Amino acid sequence: MNPQIKITNNIGNTIVIPNELDIKATTYMSSNIAAGVIAVPVDNTADFTDPAAPPADSTLLLLSSIGAENAEIVVSSANSAQSFTTAATALAHNRGDSVREVKWDQIELHKSATIDGAYVLVGAITTIFATQQSTILYDTAGTTGEYYKVRWVNSVTSDTSDFSTAISVTAYPENSVNSIIKPVRRAMGISDDDNRITADFCISAVDDARKFTHGKLYGIRHAWQQEFEFPIKMLAGSNYVSLPDNIDFSETDRSVLAARLLVDNILTPFNMRYIDKRTWNQVAFSVMGGTTSGSTAIGATEITLDNVGDFPDSASGVAYVATADYDEEIEEIAYTAIDTTTNQLTGVTGITRIIPTGTRVWSRPTISQPIYYTVFEDKLYFDRIVPDSMQGQNVYIDYYKKIDEVVSLSAELPEHYREIYKWYLRYAIKYRKDTSLDAKDPDLMKFEELVQALFNNLYTGQESTIITS
Repeated sequence: MNPQIKITNNIGNTIVIPNELDIKATTYMSSNIAAGVIAVPVDNTADFTDPAAPPADSTLLLLSSIGAENAEIVVSSANSAQSFTTAATALAHNRGDSVREVKWDQIELHKSATIDGAYVLVGAITTIFATQQSTILYDTAGTTGEYYKVRWVNSVTSDTSDFSTAISVTAYPENSVNSIIKPVRRAMGISDDDNRITADFCISAVDDARKFTHGKLYGIRHAWQQEFEFPIKMLAGSNYVSLPDNIDFSETDRSVLAARLLVDNILTPFNMRYIDKRTWNQVAFSVMGGTTSGSTAIGATEITLDNVGDFPDSASGVAYVATADYDEEIEEIAYTAIDTTTNQLTGVTGITRIIPTGTRVWSRPTISQPIYYTVFEDKLYFDRIVPDSMQGQNVYIDYYKKIDEVVSLSAELPEHYREIYKWYLRYAIKYRKDTSLDAKDPDLMKFEELVQALFNNLYTGQESTIITS
């Protein structure tokens, strides 16, 4: 959970950070206590971190609820079954008040003249305003063009959270998450300090609306999710490259539009041709061999593989070892026998470099420039083994990304239909207040109606090819 910043400008800048803290465990006080005590009696401490257990030497406890007049954060140095030993409390507390273990008790404010510039700490580290719903910081010298980041701090361990997304007074773009949330909250009379309808809750609801819409449009190629001319370096001796982590779908070519090789290769500017896995099985004669099960030393006389069933049992056998780095070449080695019990090539000669675990060793491969490709298991597989002449060169792919999770008010929503999320947000806010709300809620029904209308009137901008055989 990252801090969410809200900034206003008057004389300098006012930075408002909602007090939305990570909570590990909760219990309740078993009797009243006065201010200045160092023992806090509770119902049960079993779920709380024990400060006596390494590496912890203390924990942070929030006494009472954020926003309550007697809320405070204290350091606990020891637990018993039904009591905490703490620093002296500043306020009195009552039986039944909550006691929660929290991760942070302070906030750092950093700023920069530009969004990507060097950020410096503004003023002193501030203790979280536990008696308020938000912690408010002032930068009296701040201007509308300056950018701010904040992060939470644990004063005991010096641990810090990730920085929030950088934001300035004028930084919310027109297509930001804030442009969806702000008018809905205003129209429904939700204050910025509401401790139930928080910024994080609204952001999560918008993300839910995006996931619902994306699921309804599953497999549709949206132009704002396209990533064209993406380079992936190839390793000689391999017959695949790993697909990007953010590709939308990696088991077929549904999210891969095209793949091509460099301009100076023989077959370019023609794209490689996609074929499905069944067709690839018929044209790819390069998959025979095995994968090393352990590291193999220089000069070793045997190699252990996951399987040696593809290697001829011959006194003059030859195998080909894929490269593991871009300064290597495919290594041709000889062997005299195979051991199908231990899955080893024996009588090996010709190993001149260390062969790492997981390296592909080929039997009778076709080594030449790839022509066809298919997609499965998070990889783009070629019909042939990449030759030494193409070591370190790129295959370029056009693909469609998965939708990014939105985590901040300033995150941009590139989809043109983002306004429909307001209807779902209105429903989510009402449901947050009343869980008996059913699926006939007019705001939810309007959202679903708009999603269906969107589905019925799609334009993708890219032709899809349907393979029927």
